[in-house]
Amino acid sequence: MHSRIQSALFALTVLIIVCSVALPAQNSKAGPQDTTQVQRADSASRSAPQQTLWGNRRFIGTVLSVLIPGSGQTYLGHTEKGAAFTLGTLACGLVTALSESNTIGRNERLTELTAQYRIAINYIGSDTLWTKMVSTKSLLDQTVSRRNLFLKLTVVFWVANVVDMVFFTDDKGEKPFGLLETGKRTTFALVPDAKNGVNAVLTIQF
Repeated sequence: MHSRIQSALFALTVLIIVCSVALPAQNSKAGPQDTTQVQRADSASRSAPQQTLWGNRRFIGTVLSVLIPGSGQTYLGHTEKGAAFTLGTLACGLVTALSESNTIGRNERLTELTAQYRIAINYIGSDTLWTKMVSTKSLLDQTVSRRNLFLKLTVVFWVANVVDMVFFTDDKGEKPFGLLETGKRTTFALVPDAKNGVNAVLTIQF
């Protein structure tokens, strides 16, 4: 009886030792796999938002906004905001160009008046030329100030357009070209057609 008890205790001890050795081995084998899976899951969860934020349409929209302010916002579905950036930048750029043209013209006029003033032979003629020179110089200073102001506004619109495109404009999804929503239940769009080229489609929901 005593020998049986000793044999049972010996077998139990061996079983405990085997189990204690086998369990850490299994954990050590499963550990790297679990860690790899967790790392893959983390990398996938981190890479997914980047792909969503910087897909092909976002990249194309950013390039378009750099070239033509507001076109990227319009491309991603923000029509009103895109039109505001486009019109604002073009208006400021147009005023800058016109002011630059006036600056060149008034500089030439001032140079001409200065040459005439230097060869004036009487007081009345020189006084008249001097008055014209002062008036032209005043207009020239105003034109230069206006040109510089609208040039800065053009740059501000362009930079704000790029910043808005990169950080604050999401992709609303691709819409048909020429889509115009005239109401909550009415839409108008130009839809490409393989046979007819382009079809005008008016949709009214009752």
